[in-house]
Amino acid sequence: MYTIIALFIALWIYAAVPKLRNITYFKEVLKSQAIPKWSVPWLSWMLPLVELGTVVLLIVPETRLIGMYLSLAMMSVFTVYVSGIIFQVYDIYPCPCGGVFRRMGWKKHLRVNLLLTLIALVGVVLLQMR
Repeated sequence: MYTIIALFIALWIYAAVPKLRNITYFKEVLKSQAIPKWSVPWLSWMLPLVELGTVVLLIVPETRLIGMYLSLAMMSVFTVYVSGIIFQVYDIYPCPCGGVFRRMGWKKHLRVNLLLTLIALVGVVLLQMR
């Protein structure tokens, strides 16, 4: 169980810190994504703050289940988004501009997201069993 929690703590820190460190670049990346342009200003701040908030929830034992549910929800949303890119649901075909995902392509990205979503689901189930 602690391995799953540590995995998601590392994942959300890895995802959030570069976004906040270079928020201007992150806003430009979001503008190239298949999302409404009006959402870019608030998403550019909200997404990394939610990721870091999830880290805090995962660290605190009393809120760990909420953090794992939030991890499952975010991974599910990201997985659906990547699926839409692969199946050409959107009008634009954005780049996978984040860190290690930049080098792996969308199909591998989807496999990683599916695996992480499954791991988050296992984490939720294990925490609920406690």
